Amino acid sequence: MIAVHIPVLLKEAIEGLLEGEGKAFIDCTVGTAGHLLELLSQTKDDVMVIGIDKDNKSLEVARERLKDFGDRVTLLFGGFEDIDTLIEPLKPPPIAGILFDLGMSSFQLNNPQRGFSYRENGPLDMRFNSAQSLSAKELINESSQENLLQLLRKFGEDKWSRRLSRVIVERRGTEAFETTVELSNFVRRNIPRRAAHKTLARVFQALRITVNNELENLKTGLVKAFNLLKIDGRIAVISYHSLEDRIVKNFFRILKEAELAVTGHQRCIRPSKDERMSNRRSRSARLRVINKRAELTNQMILNEYTELETVHESDTEGNE
Repeated sequence: MIAVHIPVLLKEAIEGLLEGEGKAFIDCTVGTAGHLLELLSQTKDDVMVIGIDKDNKSLEVARERLKDFGDRVTLLFGGFEDIDTLIEPLKPPPIAGILFDLGMSSFQLNNPQRGFSYRENGPLDMRFNSAQSLSAKELINESSQENLLQLLRKFGEDKWSRRLSRVIVERRGTEAFETTVELSNFVRRNIPRRAAHKTLARVFQALRITVNNELENLKTGLVKAFNLLKIDGRIAVISYHSLEDRIVKNFFRILKEAELAVTGHQRCIRPSKDERMSNRRSRSARLRVINKRAELTNQMILNEYTELETVHESDTEGNE
């Protein structure tokens, strides 16, 4: 039996979406259908639910789990950065709610062959869409030292970025990196032992974000989702690290200042103690919900958002 992803903040996310009553909802990151299954279970038979994912293996699992719902649910292969063109042929009713559950699923992380985990031995892959050309192997072995420094610094926010980018380039001059364990062991040998766990997580995060263009895709997907949403519809976003959450906060703030939307809560929603204890991967999760109040008729107000750096520029180098 295939182990499926345990959905995070399930009750809170679905409640947030269902406050926007309507006949159509979209899950932009359907994964193995944890949130989508609950959404279908809590809506009437005349409600259309659309699931999007760029991981075909996850979609296969989701399709099997949702087969009893028949034509109420439509699953689409693709990324949420293309949400508008993906759903256009379906001609859905006005969209009442859109969910983004960001990051990777347990289903992906627990499969060593996907290369997402530094704890398991597998190929340096990290692609959500296995059909795309760029993988972590090409990235780590072919990027210039300066490009490696920038991606480790910006998307890993780790103080050992400069040292690691230098020694990685030196090592691959004689031997390329092929597997996750090779890279993990190399990182451990080149930084203090006390920093190994956090630095490895940040290095793998930086590579995964770059391979999948995650942050720029998120910025694009949020704008398109807002434009698709009906008045009084909701966008709910679950993020797992500060880079994602910063983008979501900035987008929601700009919409609020333009009086185009209001937030569902004063602060982000965090998992309860019970959820954190039962599902360790929920510990860093943050849920933010926004309620659309007016159409975006002037694209100029989004210039501030679309031109924002995905992270704040800062020198994170430590004593190397």
